[in-house]
Amino acid sequence: MKKKKILSLLLAVTCSLGLVACGNSTAKKDTKATAAKEEKIKDGGTMVFAFGTDPTKLNPFYQDNRVTFTVNNALFSPLFVMDSNEIRYYLADKVEESADKLTYKIKLKDNLKWHDGKKITVDDIIFSINTIWDEKQGIGDREGFLIGGKKFEMKKIDDLNLEIKLPQVYMPFKGAIGSLRPIPKHVYESEKDLAKSEKNNTPVGSGPYKFKEWKKGDHLTLERFNDYFGGKPHIEQIVYKVSADKNSSSIAFENGEINATYLSEKKFNTYSKDSKYKTYKFDESMPEYMAFNFENKLIAKKEVRQAISYAINKQDLLKSVFENVENAKPAYSVFPPSTLYYTDKVEHYDYNVEKAKELMKKANVSNGTLKFGYIAGSERDINQFNVIKENLKAIGIDVKPVPLEQQAFFSQLFGETPKTFDMTLNAYVCGTDPDSYSGLFVKGGAMNWTGYSNAELDDLWKKAAIETNEAKRKEMYETIQKKLAEDAAQYNIDYAISMIGVSGNIGGVEKAKTVPIYMFEDLSKLYFIEK
Repeated sequence: MKKKKILSLLLAVTCSLGLVACGNSTAKKDTKATAAKEEKIKDGGTMVFAFGTDPTKLNPFYQDNRVTFTVNNALFSPLFVMDSNEIRYYLADKVEESADKLTYKIKLKDNLKWHDGKKITVDDIIFSINTIWDEKQGIGDREGFLIGGKKFEMKKIDDLNLEIKLPQVYMPFKGAIGSLRPIPKHVYESEKDLAKSEKNNTPVGSGPYKFKEWKKGDHLTLERFNDYFGGKPHIEQIVYKVSADKNSSSIAFENGEINATYLSEKKFNTYSKDSKYKTYKFDESMPEYMAFNFENKLIAKKEVRQAISYAINKQDLLKSVFENVENAKPAYSVFPPSTLYYTDKVEHYDYNVEKAKELMKKANVSNGTLKFGYIAGSERDINQFNVIKENLKAIGIDVKPVPLEQQAFFSQLFGETPKTFDMTLNAYVCGTDPDSYSGLFVKGGAMNWTGYSNAELDDLWKKAAIETNEAKRKEMYETIQKKLAEDAAQYNIDYAISMIGVSGNIGGVEKAKTVPIYMFEDLSKLYFIEK
């Protein structure tokens, strides 16, 4: 079972049914412990978030960008969430695994309800997994719910208890099954084509907020679900306001018309000094990198990729997007530091033009032209492109810009249309288990759109996923990281840090937990502070 997510630096794009989120926030607005006790929680109110675009489908089985993940997180709850520190139970009450790691028992909380009042049972879990397995439904993560290419056995014990037997050991299974966000059987069982169902526009979920209305291109409104298993949410309504204009969104936040938003480094620094706002920053557990298109004959040569990697000045690249480069976390491994068995003892490709020239000579390449794709108007991408273009001149590579409209960019990125670029900037989020990343690099992997291939590593990925010996598994994943770096499978830039701002009258942020992609793990914990 592989969890796969890949993101664009402008619009976070993911490809997975669930997201294993690691909440690791740092509040920049220092709040004293006594302040929280003095806050009086107001019941009700409307909290407004800013989005640059509409979500795609309000169904957790079809979500491919940050916006859609965020809304579905409010609408649909997972079974449970695992991160490096703990298990947080949502729909599930507990999960047990056998000593041989082949049998898992999941118990649901009692009296769980869908937003329409119907009871949530094991039948919904079984239906959801069977739906994922149905090839006709075209669910992107179907491969992720197969163990060694096989389905696992599911046995209903009663309405609350499910037993799962795996065809073989798969070490990440526990965390992966936990991130499943079930859909209601009684709502969707009659749908022949789930992806095209109108019910995806008026969903029935299990999360803290339920669907109210959606005026596409303007706003989407959710209202609190009073029977939410975690307790009635404090805030009555959540509104996601759609505005592609960042300036107007910024003004709206300053005027109090928007209560929470992602911030640029400059805005973060400004708002952190103003008591009208609360600011937070947290690790996204997201490597940001330059991707190669291996269909290009130049890039297919390892020495050329290595030369490119040595020829890029990472400090200049970071300075092009950060006011203070100390806010950046340089990346070297394909795994973020939050991932199990992460190591930075890999080739760093420290800036070395002479070594780059030697590698170009070894590859028998004196010059060449490469096309660099990016979303038109992305200041960040343009700034980094300019650095890369200038750096690669030194080794005889001319880099041509290929600005693309957002839809065209993603269509090419995911192979729906032929690629017109050889390099681009991107990012991904895959959780804390290292096997989550395999789909990015194995041949034929669901998210291996670059075309990278290494048969030796493909075999090692498979072995590592079923290895129960901790020391051996660690060694395998460290070898994978080192070999991917040696191959220059991609040029790692930095590990993303999210910066957000919320209105000063919003409380409960620590309990709501700031996390990658969703911004907040549990919106039910947020509240307005009574004056």
